[in-house]
Amino acid sequence: MNVRMLRGARRPAVAGLAAVLAGGILTLPSGAMADDPVQPTRVILTPTETPETSQAITFQGAELDDTSAKVEIKPAAGGATRAVKAYLQPKSISNDFPHFSTVVSGLKPGTDYTYRVSTDGAWSDWATFGTADPDEKDFSYVYYGDAQIGLDTTWPEVVRQAQAKAPDSIGSVHAGDLIDTASNDVQWQNWFKGMKSAATTTNVFAAPGNHEYSGDKLMTAWKAHFEYPANNPNDSTIGEMAKLAEGDSEVAQQYRAYFDHWSEFAAETVYFSDYQGVRFITVNATRDTTFLTPDALPACTAADCPSTKVAELWTQYQAAWLDHVLTESPSKWNVVTFHQPVYSGSEGRNEPVLRQYWVPVFEKHDIDLVQMGHDHVYSRGFKDTTATTTPGVTSGPVYIVSNSGAKHYDLETDEKNVWTNNGATQVQKGEDFTTYQVVEVSEDTLTYSSYIAEITPSAQWFKNGKKVDTAYQVGDLWDRFTVHKTDAGKKAVVEDGVTPPVLEQPDAAPVIAGQPKDVRAKAGDTVRLSVSATAAKPLSYQWQRRSGNGAWTDLTGKRGASLDLTKVTPAENSRRYRVVVTAGTRSTVSREVSLKVTQRASSVKIGSVTAKRGKAVKVKVRPSVDGTVKVRVKQGRTTLTKIVRVKAGRTVTVSLPRLSKKASGRATVTVSLDAAGSVYADSSARTSVKVRR
Repeated sequence: MNVRMLRGARRPAVAGLAAVLAGGILTLPSGAMADDPVQPTRVILTPTETPETSQAITFQGAELDDTSAKVEIKPAAGGATRAVKAYLQPKSISNDFPHFSTVVSGLKPGTDYTYRVSTDGAWSDWATFGTADPDEKDFSYVYYGDAQIGLDTTWPEVVRQAQAKAPDSIGSVHAGDLIDTASNDVQWQNWFKGMKSAATTTNVFAAPGNHEYSGDKLMTAWKAHFEYPANNPNDSTIGEMAKLAEGDSEVAQQYRAYFDHWSEFAAETVYFSDYQGVRFITVNATRDTTFLTPDALPACTAADCPSTKVAELWTQYQAAWLDHVLTESPSKWNVVTFHQPVYSGSEGRNEPVLRQYWVPVFEKHDIDLVQMGHDHVYSRGFKDTTATTTPGVTSGPVYIVSNSGAKHYDLETDEKNVWTNNGATQVQKGEDFTTYQVVEVSEDTLTYSSYIAEITPSAQWFKNGKKVDTAYQVGDLWDRFTVHKTDAGKKAVVEDGVTPPVLEQPDAAPVIAGQPKDVRAKAGDTVRLSVSATAAKPLSYQWQRRSGNGAWTDLTGKRGASLDLTKVTPAENSRRYRVVVTAGTRSTVSREVSLKVTQRASSVKIGSVTAKRGKAVKVKVRPSVDGTVKVRVKQGRTTLTKIVRVKAGRTVTVSLPRLSKKASGRATVTVSLDAAGSVYADSSARTSVKVRR
């Protein structure tokens, strides 16, 4: 409604039929109308950990009983079409249609691809997307606050305006509460209808809000609809906190149960992706103990049991992970998105636990943007410790609360203002209007612009604490600032209209002319990784290694332009390497490369075989490597077996027990070589001989 209500009242706008239908009543596939062709829908692109060479695609089946799915993809400029299998996702509580997902790998950076999806032979329309280009630093993305209410009216119009303002954006960031009730499929249907063009052609970086748990405490609808990188927290990425789960005490065992459960549940709700110089980080600010508690929780009666402080520990657990991924970030720009704000803007809201654990991490790493939702007001500002002597210029993280739906709350009073009562300043704030944000990224600047998408008659606007009487219209620019940053990390956040300070630019960072390449080797080989780089100052190098999603570790003494790995073993398969190239105070990180180790071939040959009735069977074998051989002779219903040690290149005669005096026909001889160590692959040989009298 557009009538101003009493302060403190919640004001949802009229959201159409979708807002009042009971959850799950409408069961048309994918948000289609009854006369639309039956085809897979809710097609959505989500980022991978390597957006230059891979793309995650998720979609809903065309029919309730669909069991198989695939993606067809080809270069938009022309080329061969390939098919990629898609896999069935866990069932959503919101509807009975199957959902499928796949990650298409082996793509080329900076390349447009055309694709379509299929379930049981029903095809979607073709759509086009582009992979990230690591050499391109100029791009834009859209940031949305809560959609939630007005999903069939306000939301599609907000998205339409945003796409018109930023037609070439690489994707969108969503700060949670995409819907109002997660178990209501009509709402999911309308959210996807509003995002149909954007979601099928650009990446969607979404954070869960508290309403994603509404009616769906295990987030089944979320995990059916979205596929995100599996770089969520685990023991190797939460630092010293992991030690709390070490040992056999009841406290440690309970920590172990929580950490294992949280790592599993954080999948697809806590993640990051590096895109063309920006690390997009998503965390889960909702702290409902229903999903935070594992099914089989060990008993604990001590005073310091983790069960006494679950919500706080969940926040701390993610803070430890945030510290890790920001420390390891190779990107110049770092932005984080989550739902409940560390600095609340609306009346009666406050998140001291989030503020306690997360703000110090953001400030420590001087993160660029902290993008939030939840409050259904607009609010933007900074921590007072990052103010400078120049008005309109700060030097630290920017905290933003946005609202992109039709639901509006009241701003908090000046006396209870969470920002000013906790050492922060609100530069701009407002209520009863809807916005979307366009963030433009370049080599040395990040420009944030907030645009008005919808206005109610009771809208109010404030800048620097003072009410603004400007008659804003839909489509107007409401808020803008630019972050200036050198490659060395020196930064200035400059308000629109303020002259930016001159940031001293040190010598240029090293330029890597020749990147290290992936290596495939056989076990026992010595391989070399190398890099070539140029800079105005002398270069130094530090090679690093990691396994799986673990932390990067420096290789002691490996500080040259090349790295020799001697006598590699299968245990080193899939390890990843990179090198940090430094000139003066400036560093550049090379691309990651992988080491693929295959085992060397081995062989075993069968020589003469003596097989006579009533006599011991004798088999001569000659192995190519040291190890053990298992000789197996099968004759009729009789099987004779013997295992002996063997030396490389030496022929050995293996004597087995006697054959029956009535044996006749043929005997099958199988020799299996178990190669010593892990350098060589096992091998086998087989022959058949006649049993003689």
